[in-house]
Amino acid sequence: MPTIHLEKCIQCLKCVKDCPSNAIDIENGTINNTCIHCGHCVAICPEDAVSPDLGTIKSLEESTITSDGFRNLSAGIRSCRSYFKKPVSEETIQALIENMKHYPSASNTRPVQITVVQTAENVQKLNDQTTNSLIKTLKLVTNPAIRPIVKILAPSLKVDSLKKYKDQFIERQESNTSQVCHHAPVVMLFHGPASKLGMAKTDADIWATYTSIYANTMGLGTCFIGFIVKAMENNKTMRKDFNIPAGNQVYATLTLGYPKNKYCNETSRAEPESISV
Repeated sequence: MPTIHLEKCIQCLKCVKDCPSNAIDIENGTINNTCIHCGHCVAICPEDAVSPDLGTIKSLEESTITSDGFRNLSAGIRSCRSYFKKPVSEETIQALIENMKHYPSASNTRPVQITVVQTAENVQKLNDQTTNSLIKTLKLVTNPAIRPIVKILAPSLKVDSLKKYKDQFIERQESNTSQVCHHAPVVMLFHGPASKLGMAKTDADIWATYTSIYANTMGLGTCFIGFIVKAMENNKTMRKDFNIPAGNQVYATLTLGYPKNKYCNETSRAEPESISV
């Protein structure tokens, strides 16, 4: 639990009013077990009278990021599929992981764990296992005997297009040994408890997205790889090979490395449909 130091408290009640769980009894200097460990009480106290669960209090500096600056940053972030053969230092990887403690959580339970795949051999193994799983699935779905059934039961799959994609994928595999991981020096796997009731998937998506943005400020390129997520979904052997704890599911994956390409223009995309209520 956070700790209240009454000798520093000036009774401004900012922490009490901002607590989403009504967990603070400021008169007695206690916090009850309805606390969700969001840290608002630590962040809002002007006298540093509330200590966090872990670590020490660090004062925030005035943000230098402008709205135009962030817009330019987000417009310039593109999926990177071409990396230099330059390793990402352990210091940089740890900085990316350490900063995840600041990212939002959909449920405040923060169940997400990170597996870092960072040797060429392991990245290639991840690539090959994912490729084999993908080809196996595509062959099954596009099998001539099964295709008519899939068209009826799952028309959104567009089986005819999938067959063409499968053929192209297999053909490219002969000349491109890293169609999935793109020879990235690092792949991050974001995983958490497999549950239909929990929000680990949402947390993983949030953390992977924030990590991608932060990585780009460090000069790194990133790419979300949904193929790995799908491959590991029903593959216990694959999850075991990459030390994914039993009961955990991989919800997001991110390749990381120093990009070969530099982009100078933003692309024109359709804006999301906006619905007013």
